[in-house]
Amino acid sequence: MHTVSPATVKTAHPFAGSRSRLRLHLLLAFIVLTALGLRLYGLSTYGFSEDEVAKFQAIDAYRRGDFSQNAEHPMLMKLAMWASLDVAEAWNRRMPPSAALAPKAALRLPNAVAGAATTLAVYGAGSLLLGPASAIVAAFLVAVDPTIISINRIGKEDTLLMLFFFLAVWCYEQAKRIGTTDPQRAQPWYTAAGACFGFMLASKYLPHLIGLNVLFNMAVQMRAGANAPRPRTYYPAMLAAFLCANFGVVLPSTWSYVADYLRGHTSTHHGYLYAGELYVNTADFMVWGVPWTYYLRMIVTKAPLPVLAGMLAGVALLFTRRNVRGFVWMRVFVVVLLIGYSAVAAKFQRYALPLLLVLEMLSAAGLVALAQWFWRRGWPDTIRVPVATAAVGAFAIALMLAPVQVAPYFSIYQNRIGTGQAAPVTVYPEEAYDYGVREAVGAITAAAGPGAAIVSDAPLVVDHYVAQTPRVDLEVRSLSQHGLRPRGEHWILVQDSHLYFENAMLIDQLRRSQVPWREYRLGGTSVLQLFKVTF
Repeated sequence: MHTVSPATVKTAHPFAGSRSRLRLHLLLAFIVLTALGLRLYGLSTYGFSEDEVAKFQAIDAYRRGDFSQNAEHPMLMKLAMWASLDVAEAWNRRMPPSAALAPKAALRLPNAVAGAATTLAVYGAGSLLLGPASAIVAAFLVAVDPTIISINRIGKEDTLLMLFFFLAVWCYEQAKRIGTTDPQRAQPWYTAAGACFGFMLASKYLPHLIGLNVLFNMAVQMRAGANAPRPRTYYPAMLAAFLCANFGVVLPSTWSYVADYLRGHTSTHHGYLYAGELYVNTADFMVWGVPWTYYLRMIVTKAPLPVLAGMLAGVALLFTRRNVRGFVWMRVFVVVLLIGYSAVAAKFQRYALPLLLVLEMLSAAGLVALAQWFWRRGWPDTIRVPVATAAVGAFAIALMLAPVQVAPYFSIYQNRIGTGQAAPVTVYPEEAYDYGVREAVGAITAAAGPGAAIVSDAPLVVDHYVAQTPRVDLEVRSLSQHGLRPRGEHWILVQDSHLYFENAMLIDQLRRSQVPWREYRLGGTSVLQLFKVTF
């Protein structure tokens, strides 16, 4: 297949000249600040999730010199969280209580900042693959997409993974472009790309993203010759970055833990509730697990409608611009990620972050193509300039209103297609992120009798908040693992986001026979029911 090399792609730069470059820098600053503001807004409004408490425990272990905790995940994000918590503690010692930074916000802060920085990385990679106009639109779409914002605000590894992935693509594409005329001068960029890929793997163990980049480069040019990374610098840079940011991987205890994790010995429950039905979500079931339409439905019902329209236009470009390097790149990533992720039984919204970012780039390319089509209609400037200005303004306002409408609970956003199908948090219960557990524990500790049991499948969160109260007499139990005691007072937290095969029968019986003592709602949907049962 003949493809266009980076050096032969001829596109007019819309930000050429010093004055235009100033406008570009101001526009990028606006996008980054908008992204940061949305990701920081109300960052401590809701309580910790189970995964975030696990990170807290890992950081406590790090402080004791034990770097094998939570070893199924790399260390980079936890190291950043550790630093953020220490800075927050120092800040709080010097500032009045009104200016104190809550531990929840401090733990989530590194991801929020990294999510905002990802807009710049998307612009950098996109400007080389698709051109500056599509890149700036893509950066804006990433900045204001509610689902991407929600993923950037939780204590999970996906955000840092994508920041370093797009930085690596940016450096790699810069090297490819420079290397067409000066292969020697391209090598530092290749080395930087290798280091970014190393940091990416130190964020989350997803090496297939490197493989897809290799597949893409083979598709556009099977034999790169001198314009390719030199193994003696590229791979050592990758390995050095990986080990520096994830040094715990060399510990024997880490490998022992990972072996137990891969054998399923650390898994205490099975099943995933999607659209009201409980599905198998273990990897060995592949297409027989959570339905393959999971991510397609997520895209159609949660992407803002202007973004969805851009995606449709972009899909057409994937076929009409088959020999353009950037569209080959998107074709490889969109097809492989969508099909690959849809085939795997285990599915979560955060897993879709790589796909969502690539689709934002595809949408941006489609929207720019539509704008160019309109501009070439030959209408007089007295018509097309005000129409184009109004259209761009309306487009930007509509996209910025999408996250504002649901802030700070960005995860529950649905477009009009989604709201017409189901209430928030009913198709994807994980969107609740353990919302209400903190409040439920506060209510329980105030009302529970001596020696009562709190039964939940978010036991880490419950235990964390119980530990902050004087109640040392309460027993925290896992609903899936331990069930109920033969007698005594029980406070049972029931969440659809923690409905599993191990607890489904008990929860169904409880809901049929008991009236909740209290309910907690998110977006109008009950996401936590609190039952009081005494035997």
